[in-house]
Amino acid sequence: MKRLFYALVALLALAACTPDNPDGPGSGGGQGGNNNGYKPTGPITVKGVVYGGGSKALEGVVISDGLLCVQTDKNGRFELDSDLSRTTFITVSIPSGYTAPVNENGLPVFFHRVTDAERAANMVSHSFDLYPITNNAERYTLIVGADPQPRAKSASSDRNAYHSLDMCEDLYRDMRESASSIKDRNVYGLMLGDIVHENMSLYTNYVAGVKSLGFPMFNVLGNHDNDPKAADDSAGRHVFEQHFGPTYYSFNIGKQHYIVLDNLVMKKNASGELKEYDQGLTDEIWTWLQNDLRYVDRSTTLMVAAHSPMFMQENMSERSATTSNHRSDYAALLSKYATVHAWAGHSHTTFNYVYPESHTLKNIEVHTVARATGDLWTNEYVAKGTPRGYTIVEVDGDKITWKFKPTIYQTSGFTGKTSPQPDYKYRDWNYDDNGVAKLKSSGETLSDSYQMKVYKPGEYHKSFTDLQDGKAADSKYVYVDVFLWDDKWQTPKYNGVTMSKVGYKDAYSLASYEIKHFYWSNGYTLKGKDDYAPEDDNLHTLFRAYESKSSGTGTVSVTDRFGNTYSSTIAW
Repeated sequence: MKRLFYALVALLALAACTPDNPDGPGSGGGQGGNNNGYKPTGPITVKGVVYGGGSKALEGVVISDGLLCVQTDKNGRFELDSDLSRTTFITVSIPSGYTAPVNENGLPVFFHRVTDAERAANMVSHSFDLYPITNNAERYTLIVGADPQPRAKSASSDRNAYHSLDMCEDLYRDMRESASSIKDRNVYGLMLGDIVHENMSLYTNYVAGVKSLGFPMFNVLGNHDNDPKAADDSAGRHVFEQHFGPTYYSFNIGKQHYIVLDNLVMKKNASGELKEYDQGLTDEIWTWLQNDLRYVDRSTTLMVAAHSPMFMQENMSERSATTSNHRSDYAALLSKYATVHAWAGHSHTTFNYVYPESHTLKNIEVHTVARATGDLWTNEYVAKGTPRGYTIVEVDGDKITWKFKPTIYQTSGFTGKTSPQPDYKYRDWNYDDNGVAKLKSSGETLSDSYQMKVYKPGEYHKSFTDLQDGKAADSKYVYVDVFLWDDKWQTPKYNGVTMSKVGYKDAYSLASYEIKHFYWSNGYTLKGKDDYAPEDDNLHTLFRAYESKSSGTGTVSVTDRFGNTYSSTIAW
């Protein structure tokens, strides 16, 4: 019945978008008092005012009950005929030029949690107080991470090398120091889900980490963030909601409209645990998304964040309309906007993809972010080729740039059962006595100038299959993995000569292979499975160049899409 209700609401919402109603989805209404087809059909159950600093009422701010959306009038007032029996939150889509208050943990409070008393009275009366940004609101930094995914130190899956909780602490410290070094703009955070790993008690650890950052963190619900003991998808997210509020919502920073989506529908596995899932959006979230975008001009850049990739994946398979609920719907809607950056985690790998000009989704760019705390079960320094770290996005008006930021800390000791540890032959740094990464080549501290890993002749194999089959390494080629590369970067050059891109079906991460092969060779298993066995990583960032000399030096350089050039010199 609930799905039928949402389907009927969706049909009514779409009916409002007709040739006779030019203010349909994304038509660019966005002005106070123009509610783009929304008209109450029942008694008003939600009302209030939005203030922007003191008693100043804000016009044109979007308010939602998770399904319906309405704008405030010239007096800052809003009204909704919400079904309070199904409404958990009333949210304000933070308008550009304003911030939401933060709670005692530094988390943004852009929502009101509907109480049992309000349901009984069938009335919510709530006002939102926002704060004006006093500096340049259109110039800011966004720190993006994914899948910290800590487990208890006592967990069998967390005693193989480094504890995930320790790696999280190092991550938070690095993020905190990055943010504190930025003095001329506001800083925000976006964590792309799997902020815990099915252990609901560890939310408090994450919240404590976020509290220390010094900037507001917006959070995405991941599959592992659901309570595995819960009955269904709706119940599964209850702990996330207790700490962070709704699992889908929108807000505005500068000229960008941000949309956070819950795009995994949880279901029980054969053991009765809520650990399996379907891809896509529920009918409720799809209806809300349409209603939210009714107030967003199509010239606006959208920043869409979900846990699981919503479009092209690293194996070059497109999310299918048959396996991802409402895939065709949300793709068609988002394709109408000038520019869409689709952010996700989940796959633990870096994958940036730009649709070609001939594609119907040519306005969409895919940003899949690797696991911030390294290899999944060992928490070693690299996750499918990308070192532990995160992405720093710089925004100045309509200009958006980004780069990789490696985490420089590893302050905890090795806790694994093997002796010795891996050789780390392909790691370009060692950790000093304070747990700070120092480059082997120069002794300098690892920094955001480290955007690629270069491999000497004779280290890489031509393909993962050749490596597995025990064939000789590629002794005549230099290889480089450029972590955030996409088709808008220049192709890397070796000694001034353009390198060749290695096809993703042949490409793999040699650094990841070293780690996985080491633990696999030492008999590490997880729940009786061969989880540590090396695997093909489907890298889209690997290049090679011919080198005839048996010894010498060479330099790889690459220029990113924003004009920044990075270089690395090797000797063999």
